[in-house]
This record gives sequence, structure tokens and C-alpha cells, in this order.
Amino acid sequence: MTTTPTDGPAEDIVGSRVLAGVQMVNISRLSTHPVPITARGLITVAGQGPSDSNGAGKSSFIAGLSLLHADEQWRPQSGAQAAAELLFTAELAGQESMHANADRGYIIGVFVPPAAQTVAELEADALTVWLRVNRQSPHVELRWAERLHVPYGETENERAGGADALWDLLPKANGRSDLRANRLARTLYGSTVRCVSFLSTSVRASLTANLLAQPLNELSPERIFDAVGALTGLTREIELEQRARAQEYEQAAKAESAQAEYELWDGRMRVVEQGIADRQRARLLLAEAEDSWRGRCARYLIDGVHEADRLATAAAAQEARLDELDMQVAAAGEEVERLSDDQAFEASGRARITAYEELKVVEKALHDEHSQNVGAVETLGDQLRRLREEAGAADGRTVAQAETEVALAEERIRTAQRIKGRTEHAIAKKRENAQVRLLREHGIAAVPLVDALALTEDEREVWAARLVPYRHAVVAPPEALPLLAALPGSLLVEDVDGFRAALADRAGKDGNIDTLAGVHGVAGPPEVLAGRVEAARAELERAVAEDEAADREAEEAQRAKTRAEEHLRGARAEDEAARVQQAIIRLRARNAAVDRELDDLAGPLRSTRDGYEAALGERNARARQVEAATTVLANLKKEREAARARWSELRDQRTALDLPRLHAAWAGTVESAEQHLLALDEPEQRRAPAEWDDLCAQRAGDARAACFPPGDPEQNRPEELRVVDEQRRDRRSSAYVQLVPDVLRIVGGFLTEHERVDRDNATQIQSERAAKTMTLRGAQAALEEARLASEALRATTATAIRTKLRQVSEEFDRLDQTYGGYGGSLDFPEPEAPADPKKPWQWTITPRWRRGEGKPPSSYRLRGNTAQMDDKAVKLVCAAALAGAQDRPLMLVLDELGRNLGSAHRRDAVALFENIGRDRAISVVGALQDDMERYAIGASSLYIKLRRPSDVQPYNQAPVVIGSEADAARVQLLSEWMSSFRIVR
Repeated sequence: MTTTPTDGPAEDIVGSRVLAGVQMVNISRLSTHPVPITARGLITVAGQGPSDSNGAGKSSFIAGLSLLHADEQWRPQSGAQAAAELLFTAELAGQESMHANADRGYIIGVFVPPAAQTVAELEADALTVWLRVNRQSPHVELRWAERLHVPYGETENERAGGADALWDLLPKANGRSDLRANRLARTLYGSTVRCVSFLSTSVRASLTANLLAQPLNELSPERIFDAVGALTGLTREIELEQRARAQEYEQAAKAESAQAEYELWDGRMRVVEQGIADRQRARLLLAEAEDSWRGRCARYLIDGVHEADRLATAAAAQEARLDELDMQVAAAGEEVERLSDDQAFEASGRARITAYEELKVVEKALHDEHSQNVGAVETLGDQLRRLREEAGAADGRTVAQAETEVALAEERIRTAQRIKGRTEHAIAKKRENAQVRLLREHGIAAVPLVDALALTEDEREVWAARLVPYRHAVVAPPEALPLLAALPGSLLVEDVDGFRAALADRAGKDGNIDTLAGVHGVAGPPEVLAGRVEAARAELERAVAEDEAADREAEEAQRAKTRAEEHLRGARAEDEAARVQQAIIRLRARNAAVDRELDDLAGPLRSTRDGYEAALGERNARARQVEAATTVLANLKKEREAARARWSELRDQRTALDLPRLHAAWAGTVESAEQHLLALDEPEQRRAPAEWDDLCAQRAGDARAACFPPGDPEQNRPEELRVVDEQRRDRRSSAYVQLVPDVLRIVGGFLTEHERVDRDNATQIQSERAAKTMTLRGAQAALEEARLASEALRATTATAIRTKLRQVSEEFDRLDQTYGGYGGSLDFPEPEAPADPKKPWQWTITPRWRRGEGKPPSSYRLRGNTAQMDDKAVKLVCAAALAGAQDRPLMLVLDELGRNLGSAHRRDAVALFENIGRDRAISVVGALQDDMERYAIGASSLYIKLRRPSDVQPYNQAPVVIGSEADAARVQLLSEWMSSFRIVR
């Protein structure tokens, strides 16, 4: 019978029941046949594809089992979107021309009590869970029935065709709609984790580390915790903590935003408040500045009246002194003119000075000429000595005689060179015969054979007869043969050594040339061959001797030419020396004449020098008189100008006092100003005008700065004040102080204008500050509440994680000791939670185990044998699964079981999974590669082989299901029960 929820779906409807069978429709290329499932132990899933196990659908089958058990790795809270990838896709199956993609498919699980052994017991409490997987959202929908409710039929099409109708017969678990993936786990299994999977195939990539997919010591402690957390359900705890930290961060951001907003507003308002306070302070400073300015005006008026009287007296005295100086300047000017106007005196002095200067010019010219001649004589003397040394090589010859001697020597050299050419040509001719000349003319190296053979005196007697036929032969390469066609009868030998060795082998004694052919040579005495050779050599030696004589004659002719050239250079030096000697004689004669002219010039020069010195003395005396008179005149003029300037200065100073302005600034009489000063205290009465200026400028500046602080935007100042500020920047003039009244007037008007506005603004700011302070305190309170909640959850989560990891450590120790080890443990220090809410709270796990009985635990990082690493990884996976399963059955799904295990360790790993599964009520489902199948068949509680022998077939054949000896009967019962089902309406 079925149940229809009324108040919403129940939780944990599966309860303690275990999966007894599974059926999949339009899931990948899997067959729709129901597949029985055993309750505990190892379930191995093998495959038979077109060439090997690939393509048989193993990964899709175990992925469907993990989705049926609400595995967290499918992310059901996010809609399990990846589940759509399990549906049959024609293009992936290579059937796009024959079949269409499946828009939806079904994963159907039958759950029964673990102790049910008969059909009646199975049917009494069976639960059938249907998951519909859609290609479009929602990707997963859930319905169920409290009985056996599975597709039936004899063929694949019948079973697949009836699935939609059977789904429609099931009630909607959520009233008017179906449950979705986000409520799948809680509805079926409550808060208990019923499945942990390691899927590492293209169907859906694993989100956590697979402890069995790579050597354990290659994983970091962080990755090991991620894997154990997925197996034990700690991942949800970590996510809850991260969400709480995110909420704390969100509240912190809100509080920070509120604080920033308040500080921004407060900053703006403080500026406004500061402006109000500054303007209030400016009003006080303005009153002080106005009082100071009135005291300053009184002081300036009284001092100005006294100073004007003093300046008037001083100007009158200065004017009388100016009249006196004018008369003295006129008398001094007349004296200077009298001394300067004497033309006869100036003419006499200039004549005497000119006469002396002209004679000095003549004297200097004669001295310069004498010095130049002396230098030229010294240079020519050095040249004369060098030429006379070179003239010694002439040996008494004249230039003509030496040139004749050089010409004869050159002719002798040309004659010797002609003889040398003839001797070299003769030697070349002696060294070659006709054949040799012909070959050498064509660039081929060749020598006569008789010249190439080196024979001792003893060998000549034997070889004289042997060489008779070859006495005209030449030694040359084979390419010379075509050239020798022009000389019939020529003989050519390629290799002298080979020729000599071959001829020696064929020759006999007594002058035989070729013993086998019976050829004999008659050479006569050995001296004949030697004579021919010696004659050629003698002729060559004569030619060489003649050539050497020609060389000696050429060398002797060259030496004769060298001597003749030396004689010629000496003769030419002798002639040049005679010319130099004549030049020296001429220069010495000219210097003697210069000496005589200088003697004649000495008397007139002395006479004119006396007149020159007298004229200079008279001129200097007159110049001193003129200079003294001029100095007196200049001093009087300077004193007059100074007196006039002082007189003008006194008048300007009196005018600059500007008594009318001072009266206007005080706005009263002199007597009232005196009364005002007398009313001031003693320090103020003694204050000088400059001090009053500084005080007024300072107080006016303070009032202006208080009203318009430095850094205040320029547009906040009145335009008139900006103009005044520009004028006041000239501190070198009195404009700075004179503009103080304008500054006080402008500032006073501005303060009066803003007085009421400042009162209204102060009241409004006070009201708004109270409201914004309340908002800020509320945000801070919310932040504190979120922080406390986050800390509490973090503490609770840390306690839960430590408790769960201690359970895993205890299970790991128990499993290791139970199945062949010496015990182990896990180290899991509590880390600090990260400040960034986007980062998870990353824990670490460091497995340790004992390498021998009684030994201390050592880290998994230590190098060990591969079998031990794989054994500990399997036990750690099972320990984590057991700790996370609580008291309910658990399914552990592993893709490519033992992929990382060596062939020597696979049998042990498979047996360990089977033993742990049976002993601890775990169903370990593992997909196998081909090389693992032979290890798993005999050690599995249930063996499932998916078959698709050809790519032409769109779907698998019926799977082969074999139970172990202990489970065979139950497997047969479950298979017959689900296959014989017929719908009961």
C-alpha cells in the first residue's frame, strides 16, 4: 500500500532498511534489468565493452547508486545539476542517427529489512524509492511507495516504456508537487550519512581527495581531512561554521558601514560645528581688534601732530643751508675753468713727448732686426755643420761625376738581371724532357722515371737492365694519358713504389726483365744508366753554377749602385754648404751696419728724453691742481644735492603724515584723542605706533582666520574679502595695516549675517547626532550578537569535529589491530578560523601507525613499502565510513577500485574490504578495471558484470550477477522477486 503525506514529507523513511536491488531506466547505456544488491561486504562491478571493460557503464552504475543514497558530492542543496549528465545521450553513444537523447530517466531502489529471508518477509516491509532525473530543471525529483513498485516486462523496451506510467501511479510526496534534490537526503535518511563515494571519472569529477586513488603519503594533511570529512559528514559542519562566519562578516560589514556612515556624517557635522565655534570665537576677536584699532588711531593722531611740527622746523633750516651751498659751487666752478684753459702749455708738452716717442720707435726697430739676424745666423750655422758632415761621402767627386757613376751602376744591374733570366730558363729546361714539358704545360705534375727512382750503387748493376724499356718513361697520374697521345711511344708510370715492387717480383737474375715472358734486357755496363743520369745531373749542375754566378754579379752591381748614390748625396751637400756660408756672411754684415746706426741714434735720443721727462712733470703738476679744484667742486655739488634731498625728504615726510587722514580715522579732535590715550593702562600708553600696527594686524588676522580658517574653500569667502586679501599680501607697504578697517568691516558683516543660521544649525546637528548614535549602537549590538553566535557555533563545531575524528582514530586503531596491524592513530590539531569568510576552516589530519609491536606511532610521511601504505589507506577509509555511519547501514562507493595498487597488493586490499564490510555492516561498491577482475571475483559478496559487446548496440545486455557462496541464495531470491513483479492496482 502507499502513503500520501498530509502535513509535509516525513524524514528518514528508509530507516534501518538496506538496499536490496536497483533498476535504472535511460541512465547512460545501462540495461533496465533489476540488479540485486547484498547488504554487506564487497560488491564489485566489472565491465565488458567492445574491446575491454571501458564503455560498459561501470562509472554510470555506481554514480547512480551514490545519487540514490543522496551522496553530498552531488551537491543536492544546489539542485544536483550534474545528475543530468547520467542520462542517455545519443551522440555520446554514437547513436544520433537512430535514437534521441533521453529527456528524463529513473533510478529506482528497493529497500528491505536486513533480516528478511523470504518473499513474504521482503514484501511485508519493502520500500521502493524512485528518483526521476531530468535534463532540465528540476534535475532530480523524488517519489516512493511502501511496496515493490518497479518496471517489468520481457524486453528492454517494455520495461523502459512502462516507467513513466509507473511514476505517475506514485503519489507526490510534497502534496501538490514533488520533492527536489535539496530535500532528498533528509527525507530518505534523516540526518544520517548513508553513502560516501569517491568518483573520479568523467561522469562527475570528485570534489574531495580520493584516499585510494594515489599513494597515501602523497596527500597533504589538508586533503586527508577533506576526504575524511566527506566520509564522516564533517564537511557539513565546516560549511555551517563558514556560513556563520559569513554572517558575522556580513554584520561586521554592516556595523563598519554604519560606523563609516556615522563618522562621515560626524566629520561633516564637526566641520559645520567647527565653523560655528570659529565664528563665535571670531566675534570675540573682532571686538578686541576694533578696540585695538581705535587705540592705534589715537596714538597715530597725537604722534602725527607732534612729528609734523618737528619736520616743519627741520625743513626751514635745511632750506637756508641750500642757499649757502649754491654760492660756494659757483666759485669752485670758475677756478676749475681757469686751470683747464691753457693751450700754449698743452702744445709745448705734446711736441716734446712726440719727438721722444718717434726716436724710441726707430731704436726698437733696429734692435728687433739685430735679434732676428742673430737667430738666423745660429740656424744656418747648424745647417752648415750638418751639410759638411754629409759632404765627406763625396770623396772629392763633383755632382756631375757622381751622377755618371750612378748611371753606370744601374746599367750594370740591368745586364746582370738579363743574365739571371737566361740561367733560370736553362735550369728549367735541364729539369724536364718533352713528355714532362707537355704535361706541365697542361697543369699536370710529372717527372722522368729515372729521376724519380733513387738507386744505390749496388742497385744500379741489377736495375740497369730492368729499366732499359722504361728509360724514357715519366711518372704522372692516369689522367695524363690523353695528353700523351700526341707523343706516340710514351710510357707512363702511376706509382713509383708499386712499379718498382712489381718489376722486382717478375724479374729474375742476370738482367732478366720478365722471367715468365722470357724478356731480357741488355744495358751494358751499369755505368751506362748511371752515365745518362750523371750526364743530366752534370748539365743541371753547370746551369745551377752559372745561375749562382749571375746572382753574385747582380748583388755586386747593386752594391756599386749604393756606393755611387752615397757619393752623389755627398757632392750635393758640398754645393748646399757653400750657399749657406754666403748667407751667414751677408747677415753678419747687416748686423754690423745696425750697430753703427744705433750708435748714431744714442745722442738725439738722450736729448729728446730730457724734454719728454720735463713735459711729463709739468703736465702732472697741472693735472693735480685741476684734480684738486674739481674735487672741491664735486664735493660741494654732492653736499648741495644731499641737502636738497633731505629738504625734499622732510617735506615728503610731513606730507606722508597725512594729518587729515589721521583725523578722519580717529573721527574726533586732538584733545579727545589725548583723553582716550590717558584712559588706557600704563603699558598701552607706552606702546609705540609700530607695536599698535602689529597688534592691530595680528588681531585682525586672528578674527579673519577664526571666521575663515586656513584651508576653507575660497568660494566660502566674500568676494570683497578676496580682493582685500590680495592687496594685503604686499607686506612691504603700509597697505597691510591700512586695510585692517576693511577686514574688520567685512568680517563683522559676515558674522552678523550668519549669527542666526549658526544657532539653527547647532540645534539640528544635536538632534541628528542622537538619532545616528542610536542606529550605530544597534548595528554594533547586532555584530556582537553575530560574533557570539559564530564563536559558539565554532566552539560546538570544533567539539563535534574533535569527537568525530577521535571516533575515526579509534576505529582506525581497532581496524588496524584487527586486520594484521599494530594499531594507529590520527593527529588533528585545532586550527585558527580564517578571517576571510570565503575561505573554509581548514583542518588537517596526520595519520600515524606503529611499524612494529610496542613501537611508538610514526607519521605517514615516513617512507614505507607500498603495500603498507595501501593497507592503511583502505583501513582509514573504512574507519571514517564507520564513524560517519552511526548505527545505520553504510554504502561506500569507489570508482576504479585498486587503481593505484600494485599487483602484489590488490588481493589483500580486496580481501580487506570484504572482511571489513562483512564485519561492520558496510556495503563497499567498487568499479574494477580489467586487471583487477581476477582478484575480486572470489573475494566479493556480490559480483556484477555489465555487458555491451558492440558499439552498434545502444544499450547493455542483461548484467551477470553472481553472489558468493554465503550470499548466493539471497541474490537468487532478490533477483527472482524483482523480476517476477506485476503491478497490483
